[in-house]
Amino acid sequence: MTSRTHYYLRSAKSIFHSIFTTRFWTVHSSKIQAGGLVENDFFGINIAPAADPSVDDFIIERLQELGLQHVRMNFTYDSIGGDAERLLQRVISDGFRVLLTLMPPYEDAKNFSVEAQQRWVDFLLVVEEKYGDKISFLEIGSTPNRGKWSGFEPADYIIAWRIANEELKASGIVLAGPNVSDFEPLCSIQLLSEMQFRGYAPTIYTNNLFVERVIQPEVFDHRALSRFLTNVGRLNLVKKARVMKAIGQQFGADKTICTYTCWTSKRLRRWSISPGRKKADYLIRYLIIAATTGALSRVYWGPLVCNRDGLINDGSTGYPKIDNVAFYKQIKGDLANFVVEEAFYAYASIIKMLSGATCVQAINGDKGFHHFIFKTANKKQLHIIWTTDRGCVAVSQLYTPEQLERGYIFDALGNEVEEKVLSFNEHPIFIEFEQEESLRLSEQQAAEIDPQPHGVVFGLMDNIRYLPWTEGKWHGAVSVAPGEDGVKKAQALLPEQLLSLPQLSVHRDQRNKVWSIQHPLNPSARLVVKENRAQGIKKFTYRFKASKGQRHWNNAWEMLRRGIKSPMPIAYFEQTTDAGITHNYYVCEYVDAAFSIRDAFTAFGQGQDDYQGFSKEQVIKAVANYSCKMHDEKIIHHDLTGGNLLVTTDNNELTITAIDIGRANILFRKSLTEQQRLLDLMRCCYKLNWPNRKLFIAYYTDAYGREFSRRWQSSLAYYDWKQKTKKKLKRILKGKWKKA
Repeated sequence: MTSRTHYYLRSAKSIFHSIFTTRFWTVHSSKIQAGGLVENDFFGINIAPAADPSVDDFIIERLQELGLQHVRMNFTYDSIGGDAERLLQRVISDGFRVLLTLMPPYEDAKNFSVEAQQRWVDFLLVVEEKYGDKISFLEIGSTPNRGKWSGFEPADYIIAWRIANEELKASGIVLAGPNVSDFEPLCSIQLLSEMQFRGYAPTIYTNNLFVERVIQPEVFDHRALSRFLTNVGRLNLVKKARVMKAIGQQFGADKTICTYTCWTSKRLRRWSISPGRKKADYLIRYLIIAATTGALSRVYWGPLVCNRDGLINDGSTGYPKIDNVAFYKQIKGDLANFVVEEAFYAYASIIKMLSGATCVQAINGDKGFHHFIFKTANKKQLHIIWTTDRGCVAVSQLYTPEQLERGYIFDALGNEVEEKVLSFNEHPIFIEFEQEESLRLSEQQAAEIDPQPHGVVFGLMDNIRYLPWTEGKWHGAVSVAPGEDGVKKAQALLPEQLLSLPQLSVHRDQRNKVWSIQHPLNPSARLVVKENRAQGIKKFTYRFKASKGQRHWNNAWEMLRRGIKSPMPIAYFEQTTDAGITHNYYVCEYVDAAFSIRDAFTAFGQGQDDYQGFSKEQVIKAVANYSCKMHDEKIIHHDLTGGNLLVTTDNNELTITAIDIGRANILFRKSLTEQQRLLDLMRCCYKLNWPNRKLFIAYYTDAYGREFSRRWQSSLAYYDWKQKTKKKLKRILKGKWKKA
């Protein structure tokens, strides 16, 4: 058999042994335990050069601002004498400790022939001679499990690793590897077992411990073992790190280091209208958990400067062919266009606070509530609190007003929180006390704290705070604007108070009732109240659903979170028992609309070319674009009639707002199909004649970026027939009733 065949047979044996004869897959907890020290050198970052030497000064200044000691750089053959070597010499001379990752060029790694191996030897010897005594340690290769990035196949990586050990180990240089990307333990076992077999086990085991693909830092990975087994494997960041450490130790590596992790702005834009703030939140949340697992010796954050992944946006466009995870080679943008993002300040804040701190208590609850207490290096007590996305916990569940008075409260960016803290949500909050506070939560107490009580979704909007509320027979939630008293507002909007206020106008009073009132705490503002009544068969079916009030609240916040305009939710209240089938209430802001789309589309269907000063093309295009964006964000309105789309105007610009969203269906995974889109659009287009419908679909498909099949015409024609048939049946039934 060939050496390559022997390699794969040994790998299979090692994998089998690790899975079936060791216990590290099951013994490691997904819970964090207190007592760990966050070493001063725990935090690091990846850097790369630019063609402009003045960027070197900028990088050094930013590293000093972050307060970092450790940097990681990628280095290859053309780095010698180039921009990368210039930056390397600079960071070394300025006292930074460097993890230098050595890589052959992609073409050589992909075809690791005898000639390519000799070039690799020559490169290693040059690096050893010039920098062997100036850097902390060398990492050999990167992402060997991602051949499309690094060029390496695992067997060829082992050859590169063997050569590096033979050439460099004699000089005492500490080597690290193999830097497997993502949580792929079988690949790590495969590589580490072969390294050990050849007598060259790494002293330091490196891995890119990403969790971006599961979106939030805390959640269990649904991709590792399938969605069905998500809660069986319980593979969150904590358990992954501990499993990785156990694998490294099994094969002789004393330390485990995460060399690269980040959230890309491109992906964050899919999940949030504030990707910059979301990146800062996730950075804080990831690093606090990673620092307290007890499994990782250091974490190097992703690129310092990069348009897509960096803490600093370089203002460039495009992305390198070889992913930065595998080889962060160069900064593309111009210094004049660099923009420091919020995540940079969040990183600086967490480095300053946690370096040298000891974790006193760590609560990472399954329901999404997270509470950490640290004793900092300067002998203060630091509390850090957050929930997973869409969660909220009232501050009164954790702290008394007297306790908060004794603390200094600030956000993830290090800014003092000036507004009174009402609750904790997905934005981490920090509370620093001069002396130890008595707050300690047991696991049982933490388990009882539910950031999404009764399935309530809490929004994500700057300056808006949230307050879950329970009083008497009612529970619900209230959104609180700056300057408002949250408790007073909640009490003023309880149903008994709402029903006693004068009704300025009644918009609907059939199955449900909708009316507007004067804001009880702000005479200059109006609010809209919807009273939801379950009648007929819904008295039974709604028993198994969330109340309509909660569905309005949840859908509105989720739409706003995704950048789809809907009236801002103010409050919702439902009864604590039989919430779905008893009267429940939803309160939102009043939209002073210029007109509804129904009126405009009716006018266009009757031959008008404009409506209230706006051309037919302007209006139809605005509605088509709004509808397409809503569908792109995986939202199905289910009642997208013209009457539920309101138009406001400003400086000859049209803004569309969707109302009556209680029946909306909001997806989190798969995108909408063509049929799902058409089911919404057939209601929207009903008032338009066929020429205008074709115009609408043309605008919609232009925004969509693809053409509909011919089905769209039959779908709209079917809805016409359905509406005409319903009207005909109603007339027939009314006629019979009149005769009777």
